[in-house]
Amino acid sequence: MLYEQKPVMARMFFREAVTRAVREEMTRDPHVLILGQDVGSFGGSYREFDGLYKIFGPERIRDTPVAEAATVGIAAGVAAAGYRPLVSITYMDFLMLGFDALINYAAKLRYKTAGGLSAPMVVKTTAGAQGQGVAHSQCIEAWLMSVPGLRVVAPSTPADAYGLMKTALRSDGPVVYIDHKRLFPTPGDVPVTETSIPFGQACIRREGTDLTLVSHGYMMRVACDAAQIVAQDGISCEVIDLRSLAPLDIDTVAGSVERTGRLLTLEEGQTVCGVGTEVATRTFERTGPKPWMRIGALPAPVSSNPVLEAACIPDAPRVADAIRTLLTR
Repeated sequence: MLYEQKPVMARMFFREAVTRAVREEMTRDPHVLILGQDVGSFGGSYREFDGLYKIFGPERIRDTPVAEAATVGIAAGVAAAGYRPLVSITYMDFLMLGFDALINYAAKLRYKTAGGLSAPMVVKTTAGAQGQGVAHSQCIEAWLMSVPGLRVVAPSTPADAYGLMKTALRSDGPVVYIDHKRLFPTPGDVPVTETSIPFGQACIRREGTDLTLVSHGYMMRVACDAAQIVAQDGISCEVIDLRSLAPLDIDTVAGSVERTGRLLTLEEGQTVCGVGTEVATRTFERTGPKPWMRIGALPAPVSSNPVLEAACIPDAPRVADAIRTLLTR
């Protein structure tokens, strides 16, 4: 009997997985550059570029001023000239300053030149709440999903952080790669051999029969915790990690909803015109209408006050309550 050989894994933190992917791609391709605040000798705001400056030096890793619009604009021009810049934006909130170059130039360049030019750039930006207040805690990935020519990914594990970064840096771009402040210190297993993860491929993290729970990024940890809570009541949740927001893997979600008959979407951003709304709409176009609920942040700015922040952002007990409510419909 032949047995499938499992890949050899190495344990590392989320931020270390990002570092490894970037190091490998910079070694493989001399056109890969890093631009951003504190990316040089400091090693990145979250130490996700630790040690790279000593290897590749100031020619390929450039510290920039606190000027996100200029940084994204320079990266878009550099990408059009044939390089592959990785732009680090410390807080996703500040990516808004770079929207003009990202959306009106980089995302449209291939269309405007009939494929003659492209902008193979990666904008790595950090989302989510962790005690830093109203202008440093937002999750605006739903805004970006609607931009033609822009791909958006959001890993939740070290393995996906590694594999999606590898794919992003080899992509024709532009790609927005969204990580989360709370994920950087989380550990996980990553394949020892170089492995990339295709865009547009969701992952079933937990199989179930009663309800499909869909999320991405840090909220995947909340989703899995909620599924564990309700399992004690005999409720079986299928938990799906989107991983890629543009393109979306609706086939996996729709197939799950056909089996379970219910859908719950979870995100840290706002639910109005949110990721969950898009997932549900496109799923029900395939399956027909099913019982559905969506959970996201409350319609208020995220406070730096820990009590108010916790009240605003979804947690596992709140999601577990929503699961029980949805099952009564």
